[in-house]
Amino acid sequence: MKEDDEIEVAMAPYRDRSRHLSEFDAIRAPDIADFCGGINPIHIDDDDRLKLTSLCKLALDKYNAENQGANFVFADLVKSTEGLCAGSLYYMTFQAKDATHPSNSPHVIFQAKVWEKLPCYGPPEVRSCAMKAT
Repeated sequence: MKEDDEIEVAMAPYRDRSRHLSEFDAIRAPDIADFCGGINPIHIDDDDRLKLTSLCKLALDKYNAENQGANFVFADLVKSTEGLCAGSLYYMTFQAKDATHPSNSPHVIFQAKVWEKLPCYGPPEVRSCAMKAT
């Protein structure tokens, strides 16, 4: 029972800090919790950046197709979190700009949820993509 008490003590501040965070802003659970599942931030390396950039562009293509007149192009990846679910469910925050007026277009922050399925389940699926609420 001592281990359960230690886990509870470690988890209390985590619960307080993460209570009102969205999946896009998830924080890592304490290591002692041996947390299975959940959503965790990704420390993005070059390989991750390539994969996540591709998924951001896929999401932005869907956003442009579903929003008449939208013509946004990917600019930069800001951050991402990941949950495991028959593959990986990515919650990505990224910048895009209006390709119609690129020189005077400020970057717009987008958030997209994309499921990169296990190969047996098919290609990646964009679950959502929208401008981040301010």
